[in-house]
Amino acid sequence: MVNSRFSENVREELCSLEIQTQDQAWSEIIGYVKSKGFLLIKNEAKFVAIFFPSIKVSRRFFKLSKLLPSFEHETVVVQPKRLRKQRYVEVHLPLEWFTQNSPVDIFSETLPEKFCEDPFLFGSFLRGCYLSAGSVVDPRFGYHLELVCQTNTILKQVSEVLEKVFAIKSKVVQANNYYKLLIRRAVDLIEFLNLIGAVEAAAKLEQIFQKRLIASDVNRSMNFLSANADRISKSTIKQLNAIKIIEETIGLESIDEELSKLARLRMKNTELSLRELGELMQPRMTKSMVFNRMKKIMRIAEEIERGKES
Repeated sequence: MVNSRFSENVREELCSLEIQTQDQAWSEIIGYVKSKGFLLIKNEAKFVAIFFPSIKVSRRFFKLSKLLPSFEHETVVVQPKRLRKQRYVEVHLPLEWFTQNSPVDIFSETLPEKFCEDPFLFGSFLRGCYLSAGSVVDPRFGYHLELVCQTNTILKQVSEVLEKVFAIKSKVVQANNYYKLLIRRAVDLIEFLNLIGAVEAAAKLEQIFQKRLIASDVNRSMNFLSANADRISKSTIKQLNAIKIIEETIGLESIDEELSKLARLRMKNTELSLRELGELMQPRMTKSMVFNRMKKIMRIAEEIERGKES
């Protein structure tokens, strides 16, 4: 695992996030299990053992559990022989607690469908994966984030959803007896950190990334910004055309309230980027969330156009 102070700062920020719903709590806990959990049999009783890299992360787990049905557990704090190494925590939970209460099969080697459909649940799941077995290099020295898992099936599905839904590129590699999901581009790292809730860390990474761009070749930077602005302009025109089609046919009030609100916001703020639009939404949205919802708006317009042609 790639260790850095920046990585620990991300972990500390994630541990402080408030969780309001049971679904999000369960999603994060499933992330812990998939990354660092295994079946344990003691005295003919079955338990799920989960390793936490620090006491702080284990406290996060028990904070989440307050939103869920109560359970009995056994906690073991292990102090490595080398004093400089941080203590890690092992928690043993009755298997019945999961089988009776968890909304998904914790030992399934496929990603639950509901995680793929809901950005909040998907982000919560990835947050659990990062807190238990993730790390990121200090962006001053490079761009590299990894998540560790015991099987590659889940990681491959995660990689597919990241690219398909959030336009985040990643790859899965094998390392000894486990697998890693790797993200190695700054823009992808920024979106990923926002997705799992590490907003402050994402902002810091983006700031470093922007400074590095400015410090690089000026002409190349200007060409990049010009091409990016052109792409955003073309994308905005497509969005506005789609919104106009909906408004002039079925009306914006006939679509989902959240989509309608976003569409009206886009019409009033044609110059803003998706990230800036997200900051105006209540509650605020990340660029990935706005992008995902804007795609839904454009699909509705496409369906209306196809209906006219038939």
